[in-house]
This record gives sequence, C-alpha cells and structure tokens, in this order.
Amino acid sequence: MSEPATPRHARPNEQLDISKIRQLDENDMMDLDLVSETENVESRPESKRSYVEDEQVYDDVDDFRPEININSPFSSGTNMEQLNVSSGSGRPRGRLSLSQQSKFISYCDEQVMNVQRKFVQSRGLNIQNGYSGLSPLLQDLKSVVDFIWYSIDSSTPNTEKLLLQDLSELSRDQFSDSKSTYFGQTAYLIRVADDVMDYTGKFEIAQLDLAEQASVLSKLFKLLFILDHIFARLLDGTIPGKTKMSATDAVRLRAIAERSRTRMPGYLGAQKIHGYHYEVSKIYEESLERCSD
Repeated sequence: MSEPATPRHARPNEQLDISKIRQLDENDMMDLDLVSETENVESRPESKRSYVEDEQVYDDVDDFRPEININSPFSSGTNMEQLNVSSGSGRPRGRLSLSQQSKFISYCDEQVMNVQRKFVQSRGLNIQNGYSGLSPLLQDLKSVVDFIWYSIDSSTPNTEKLLLQDLSELSRDQFSDSKSTYFGQTAYLIRVADDVMDYTGKFEIAQLDLAEQASVLSKLFKLLFILDHIFARLLDGTIPGKTKMSATDAVRLRAIAERSRTRMPGYLGAQKIHGYHYEVSKIYEESLERCSD
C-alpha cells in the first residue's frame, strides 16, 4: 500500500500564507472518523455496571456519587457509661492506671474472641449460636471500636460522630492541655481492621434483597470510614496527649489498608453488586495519605 506524500513544510524564516489553507468540508470531517468499521458503536454500554470478565465497560459520572448516607444510624447499641472507663463525671482522668489497663486488655481480648467464636459457629459448627448474617457481626466489631476509642477520647463516645468531623480542622495544639490517654490501643484497632475484610469475605449477601444489601453495605463502609478517621487522628497525633502512632504500627496499617482497598471490589464483584465506586475509592484514603508522608 502506497503512503501519502509528506506535505511541504515552510522553510526557515519563510512565512506561511494561511489564507491559502483549504478548510475541511463535511466530507473531510467524516473521513476523520477513526472508529473501526467492525465496531458497533451503538452496542457500547453507557456506564460501568458489570464485573463480567473481558467485557468492555465505561465509567459514568453517576458511578462516583455516594451510595450511602453516613448520617444514618449504625445501631451498634453501645452504652459507654456502663463500661467504667472514665470517672463519674464522664471526663477522662488521663491514661488508665496499670490495673485499669489490665482490665481494658482483658475486656478487649474477650470481645474480640467472642466475635471470632460466633463467626466460627456460624460457619456450620453451631449455627444457632453464630451470626445470622454479616450485619450483627459488623455491629459487634463497631462496639469494640467504640470502646477502644472511648478509652482514648471520651468526648466522642459514639464513633459514628467522628464521620462528621473535618480532619483538616484538627491540630495537635488543640490537645496541648490534655493528659495522655494512650497506652497502645492501636494494636486492637489494627486487629479489628485486619479482621473486617476476612470476616466479610465469608458472608454471601447476593441473595439478600436490595434494601437488606444496602443496609449491610452501609454498616460495612461506615465501619471502614470510622477506622480510617481514627487511624488518621492517631497518625496526626490529634488525640489527648498528642501521642502519635508508632512507625511499626503505621507500616502494619498501610499493608492492611492497601489490602482492604483491593479486596473490596473483588468481594462486590463476586456478590454481583454494582455501584459503590465512590465508597470503594474512599477506603482508608485519609490513613494512606498520611502513611505516605
């Protein structure tokens, strides 16, 4: 096949007379259509709605709008006033004493093991005593997170309220006069973060109706967003006493956060659930940004 001749270029210092350049007519514009003749343009999907392999998909702006309302109640039912973490005034006394820390560790170990035990039972060992679905498991994990955060900052006993805070408006200077309440609670928070996706991946929600699916996914994403907010504050040191998360914990957190971001789309795809692109893009966004600094 012969190639078209190269157009003549203007020589150095030679002015080009643009008045002699021919305008493209409608036929010329049609010839510039680079769509293959074998491609059926009308068959293109209008939005990214399918996870089927080898299927060509396209993004749509509506896919990246929030699907869940972070103001909706989580219904974890945690009552912090009964856990005796703070003084009778409802204000923290600073870091827990060694005796209180021991009780805290025992309580957290017990609660985490209860979740694990009920999860194992729900896998077929004792279904009646196990979890009936993913939603109650997420509620139990949320209660554990509530308790841990309350031991760090009792001014926000319900961690759902953290989602309404603007992290950019918080600074370490705001906590200069506060006594340190931190004694390594991050270890339990990281454990919960590591367990969330492992537990979630074992539950089938494809058979649920759309309303039930939306309820479960709302809890799942909000729990991940709450953890992200807490980790971001621990990385910034915007907690009483201005204590920051250790570098070792930050490395562990980053690995868990990156793994969670990659596993969530796979889980939704396996469950044939479409949408939630916006929420997936926000998983541990704040924490990873700080881990990269």
